Amino acid sequence: MIWPAHVGGHLGEFHADIAAVLLVSTLAGAALCGLGVVAYRRRRSRSYLLVVVALAALLARPLVALGSTAAMVSAETHHLLEHSLDAVFVVLVLTAVYHARSVERRLDEEER
Repeated sequence: MIWPAHVGGHLGEFHADIAAVLLVSTLAGAALCGLGVVAYRRRRSRSYLLVVVALAALLARPLVALGSTAAMVSAETHHLLEHSLDAVFVVLVLTAVYHARSVERRLDEEER
């Protein structure tokens, strides 16, 4: 028996299940990115800025997928962009953590 790659209804090339997941993912990513901007505005630190940019990369992923489903982005470009955004996200989060820890360590040393 052959199983489809997704479940749910579809009309021609439009797949309602994939569209719903992308919509929820986009809204969640936008909410996270918005919260990150609020946190950055309160703290004004480089680490928070890096987290905001990382969250923007996370938000860009479903947007790339939407572009692919709308035939605005080819499948090859879609995969390249999504994997690139994954790498950007990881590098930015690790850099934010490293920066926060190194600044915290410097502040501790200056207090002594």
